[in-house]
Amino acid sequence: MRWLTWRPKPPSPAQVYAPAPTESSPQFLDTEAESRLGWERNTAALQPLKMALLAGAFTFLAFIPLDAMTRALTLPALLGRVFTVLALLGLFWRLQRQTQESAITEVGKVASLAITIAALGLAGMLLSDGQPVFYAETWPGLLPIYFFSYGQLIVPLYVSLAFGWLAMAALLATGHAVGVETMALLPSFLILFIVNLFGLATRCRLEAWSRHSFRQRCLAENSAEDKALFLRQTSHNLRQPLQALSCYSAVLDHALAHNRVEESQRAALKIGLAIDELNEAFNRILDIANLESGKQIPAIGAVEINPLLAALEDQFAPKAQQRGLRLKILPRTKPPFTVCTDPSLLRQILSNLLDNAVKYTSDGWVLVAAVKTAPDRLKLHVRDSGIGIAPAEQQDIFQEFYRGRRQHGDTHPHGLGIGLAYVAKALQRLPEHRLALHSQTNRGSDFALELPSRTETSTCASTAPPAWPTVDGSYVLLVDDDTTVLDALAEQLECWGCLVEKARSLAEVRHVLAESQRPPDLLISDFYLTAGETAHDVLAAVQADCGPLPTIILSARTIRSGNPAGWPADTRFLHKPAGAAALRAAITAVMNKH
Repeated sequence: MRWLTWRPKPPSPAQVYAPAPTESSPQFLDTEAESRLGWERNTAALQPLKMALLAGAFTFLAFIPLDAMTRALTLPALLGRVFTVLALLGLFWRLQRQTQESAITEVGKVASLAITIAALGLAGMLLSDGQPVFYAETWPGLLPIYFFSYGQLIVPLYVSLAFGWLAMAALLATGHAVGVETMALLPSFLILFIVNLFGLATRCRLEAWSRHSFRQRCLAENSAEDKALFLRQTSHNLRQPLQALSCYSAVLDHALAHNRVEESQRAALKIGLAIDELNEAFNRILDIANLESGKQIPAIGAVEINPLLAALEDQFAPKAQQRGLRLKILPRTKPPFTVCTDPSLLRQILSNLLDNAVKYTSDGWVLVAAVKTAPDRLKLHVRDSGIGIAPAEQQDIFQEFYRGRRQHGDTHPHGLGIGLAYVAKALQRLPEHRLALHSQTNRGSDFALELPSRTETSTCASTAPPAWPTVDGSYVLLVDDDTTVLDALAEQLECWGCLVEKARSLAEVRHVLAESQRPPDLLISDFYLTAGETAHDVLAAVQADCGPLPTIILSARTIRSGNPAGWPADTRFLHKPAGAAALRAAITAVMNKH
C-alpha cells in the first residue's frame, strides 16, 4: 500500500529553467541551462575574440616603431613588447588550430588570459621605460581593455570584476614604482575608478538582459515543441473515434439499404457513442487550452457542496448504471456545507475524477463523499473498486494523453487520456487545493481533494435532484449564422417537443420578435454572428422587446471573461460542440432560475 501526494507546481506556460524573470531579481538558471547559455555565448564570441587577439597583437607591434621614433627604446622594453605580441598571437593560433567544438570551450579561458597579458604588457612597457613622464601616455591603454572586458559577455563576470580592480591597482603601483608623484596618479585613479563602476553596472545590466532573453527564447521554443506534440497527439487520438464513425456509418448505410432495423439501431447507437466521445474530447481540449492561456481565470467564492454532489449524481448515474456499477454519492449531514473554490473548476475537476472512476471500474462501486479534516478544511473522496493504479504510473496519469491499462475484455470507450491532465492544470490555479492519490493494483483507487471550507454553520440546500423541467411546448428562439448547425439544433429541440423559431442575424431576430404572437420562453444563440454582430446585440434586442428570459450562449471560440458581464443571471455558456445531455442540463439550469 502506498500513499502518493500530488501537489501542483506554480503555473508555468512551458518547461522553464528558473523562476519567472523580473527586473529586480537575479536571473538564476539551473545547471543545464547555464551550460547551454555559456555554449551559445562562446559560439557567438569565437570569431570576435580571434579578431580582437589579432588587433591587440598588431597594436602592441605598432608601439615598437612608434616608441623607436619618439623615445629611446631599450632592449628590455623591446623584448617586453615582442613578448606581448607573441603571446597574443599564440593565443590566436591556439584557437585557430583547434576544432570548432574545442575552440568554443576555450573561449572564456583564452579571453581571460588575453586581457591579463595586455594589462601586464602595459605595466611592463612602463617599467622597462622607467620614465615617470611616459605614465600619462601609458595608462589610457588600459581603457580599451576595460571596454572589451566589461562590454562583452566573453569573459566571466567575476573575472571581469577582479581584472578591472587588480589591473587598476597594478598600473597605479607601477606608476608609483617608476617615480610618478601621488598627485599625478590621482587623475588616472579617479578615471579608472569611475570606469570600473560604470563598467560593472553595464556588465550586470547586459548579463540580466542576456539571461532574460535566453529564458524567453527557451520558453518560446518549449511552447512551440509542446504545441507541436499536442497537435500530433491530438490528431492521433481523434482519429480513433472518427474511424469508428466512418465504420459505423458504413454499417448503417448497409443496414438501411437492406431494411435491417435492429442492425440499424445498433449502428445508430454506436454512432451516438462515438459522437459523444468526440464532443467530450473537444471540450476537454478546449478546457485545457483555456487554462493554459489564462482565459479561464478562477473566481473564488462560497460554493455549497451538497447541490454540487447532487448534480454530479444526476450526471453520472446513467453512465454508472450502463456499466453495471453502484454509484453512491453521500451528501454532507453536518457543517461545513460550504467550500471556498471556483464552482466551475471544482465541478470540472470532480467530473473528470468521476469519469475516470467509472471508465476504469468494470464491476463493483464508485463512492463520492465529503469528509471534514480540520475546522476549515474539507476533503472530497472519489473512490472506486476498479483495477487500481500501479505505483510506477501514479505520476504519469497526470500527463496529457496518458491512458492507463484496462481490464481484459472491457469494451467501454477509452477516452483521450486528458481528464487528469486537466485536473492537474486546474489545481495549479486554485489556492489551498491539494490532491492525494491512494491506490493499489486490483484494489481500487481513492482520489482525495482537500480544499478550504467555510467555518460558519450555514444551512444546506436540499440534496434532492432538481426537477427536470418539461420543454414540451416551450417556444425557443434559436440564433446561429451557420445554416447547418441552425437546422440541426432546431431538429433536436423539436424532437424534445419545442416550438422553434430560427434566425441567422440580428435583423432576422428583430423580424421574428415583431411577427411573433408570444414572447420566447428560451433564447439559444451563437456568440459570434456575421457582420460583427454578437450575442450581446441579440440579447439587447430580445430584452428590449420582451424583457429578460432564460438564455444559452453557444460558441466554438473562447469568450473572454469581460464579455459575460452584461448577461442576465439566468444565462449559461456552452462550448461547441455541445452534446444533447449538456444542452439539456443547461436548459434545466436556466429555466430553473427563471
